[in-house]
Amino acid sequence: MSKTKPIVFSGNFISIDDKRLDILKFKENFNLPTESENLGNTVHTYLFEFEENFLKIIFSDGSTFPRNPNVINTKTNLIEPNPRQPNQIEPKEYFALIDFETCFFWINSGKKRKILVDFLQKKFIKNQIVVKDIFNQDEFIKSLKKLDDIRITAIPDLLSSVNTLTQALSDEINQYEAVEAILHLKYQDKWVGNNLSTKISSIFNNRENFRGIMISGRDERNQGLLFNTNVFSRKIEFKTTVDENEMFDSNEVFRILIGKINDEKK
Repeated sequence: MSKTKPIVFSGNFISIDDKRLDILKFKENFNLPTESENLGNTVHTYLFEFEENFLKIIFSDGSTFPRNPNVINTKTNLIEPNPRQPNQIEPKEYFALIDFETCFFWINSGKKRKILVDFLQKKFIKNQIVVKDIFNQDEFIKSLKKLDDIRITAIPDLLSSVNTLTQALSDEINQYEAVEAILHLKYQDKWVGNNLSTKISSIFNNRENFRGIMISGRDERNQGLLFNTNVFSRKIEFKTTVDENEMFDSNEVFRILIGKINDEKK
């Protein structure tokens, strides 16, 4: 039986000079299927492919450092020299998709969004590429009908200063002398009523007290919503197969992602 892993894409509006994207201009600027950037100890590679109204992007990010000189052999539990040489890079692969019909930019790593947007900007030197939020705070809360996850990272001393977390929780964490606390609340088809809406509003209103906030849920059409690192996004999540090295099959990833995007347009 083949192994599967979940993959999550966040989607935001993308525009050039506050205008809709022109797929013909993109095809002019992305006439090579692969490109790379060598930044010394870091290398970025990009693979582009147009399919109907979409631009599929596979990009990798890798660095020579940090590199542990040793590895542990899982069969013998012995420490061995790292076979990867100091001048070799083990890149991590990411996926992105631009939908020219809706002007949505989808990516499976919000942390790598800036790397890819900066590269796209180099292709349009005379223009300004902007990636925008899907919602503002009020729109997000109004659209959120079901909760999947809430994840909050905070300094324990601040936990008692907001209405969403109790003094008892703050006291408990302080007993462990932690410098940072992560609270992960997981839900299953949890309907967002007035009480939860008030709690979520309280989290947003006190966001300066938190190191990080992630809120994941769905709207009335069961379409995914995501707030993460001060960005309001749409969300698409699914499981797909991985090989023996736990690498995703890019063809299957894009096939499923495009299928879900087109389903949402119906």
